[in-house]
Amino acid sequence: MPFYQDVNIELDRLVNRRTLILGEVNTGKTHYTEQILKAFVEAGFAHQTAVLDLAPRTVDRIGGKMESAVQPPVLYLTDAIVAPRLTAPTNRKAEALARKNAHLIEKLFDRFYTSGRPMLFLNDATLYLQAGSFQTLVQLLQTADTAIINAYYGDTFAASPLTRRERMATERLQVRCDNLIHLSKND
Repeated sequence: MPFYQDVNIELDRLVNRRTLILGEVNTGKTHYTEQILKAFVEAGFAHQTAVLDLAPRTVDRIGGKMESAVQPPVLYLTDAIVAPRLTAPTNRKAEALARKNAHLIEKLFDRFYTSGRPMLFLNDATLYLQAGSFQTLVQLLQTADTAIINAYYGDTFAASPLTRRERMATERLQVRCDNLIHLSKND
């Protein structure tokens, strides 16, 4: 697991902003997000923070949830999200799984809305962007004063309609964020 020197977080650069952490598979996006969450908790923001964990369980050393890094009173919301490209035998079945994921994730969005928490951590936003509504995600982010988001952005997965859709939505999301952090395997 990489160690990040710059996780010596300057909270004032993150609070009341949208920060997007991008990278290829296995660059430590989730770990980096966990380190930022730890800094928020240590600064006294636990009661104001919610984590929407959209990541699947680890498959072939790809993916992974944040659950071990989250302790109450941080609100932790997740569901049985699957990795469509890693588990489906065909593109068509992968797209069906992605649609099912989007439906489950939108229920998590509803639970976040009712929480009233102003700080949002979103682990693996690309699982929603594969089949969900970009505008729905933007609306979610607008309800949070602070959003820390991580997303896959790389070339690991073969070109497919799902991969192209995910990539285009991730590029649109970058424009909506105040801070972009690009991680590489060399970090």
